[in-house]
Amino acid sequence: MTMNILIAEDNEYTAKQYKTVLEKRGHKVTLTKDGVECVDEFMNEAKYSELFRKDNSPPFDIVLMDHDMPRKNGATAAQEILKYKPNQRLVFLSAYGHGILGKVNDLRDDTVQIIQKPFSLEFLVKKIEGKLIGQRIVGEQQGTPLSITQDAAAIR
Repeated sequence: MTMNILIAEDNEYTAKQYKTVLEKRGHKVTLTKDGVECVDEFMNEAKYSELFRKDNSPPFDIVLMDHDMPRKNGATAAQEILKYKPNQRLVFLSAYGHGILGKVNDLRDDTVQIIQKPFSLEFLVKKIEGKLIGQRIVGEQQGTPLSITQDAAAIR
C-alpha cells in the first residue's frame, strides 16, 4: 500500500536517507526542514484536500518528525497539526524520547508515537509499514505512550 508521508527533519543527509528508502518502497514523500515548514506544508495540503477533494481526513498517512529543529520544535509543530486534524498519525524520530514525552503530555493519544534514535532504515520501514505503527503502544501505567526501539527488551 502506497502511503503519503510528510517528514520534518533538519539534518539534510538524514532527511534524504528517509526519503530515498521510503520512495524505493513506493511511498510518496514530502520533506520539510523544520517545524515551521512542516506545519505550513501540512496546512496547505489539508486545506487543498478539503477545498478541492471535499475530503476532511488527514492529508498524510503519517507525519515523521524530529523533535529538535530550528524555528519550531517537533512538539509545538505536532500540537498545531493535531489541533487542526486530531486524528493525524505522528511519529517522532528522536534521540530524546523521554524528553519529548515530558513536553507532549497533551498529545498522549492514539496518534502519537516515538521511535528512538539510533535506528536502522530497515527498522523505520518495518515500523511504518507494519502493524505496530497503527496500534497504540501502552506502558505499564495506563495511558502512557512508549518509545519504540530496535531492541524489544528496551521497549519502555
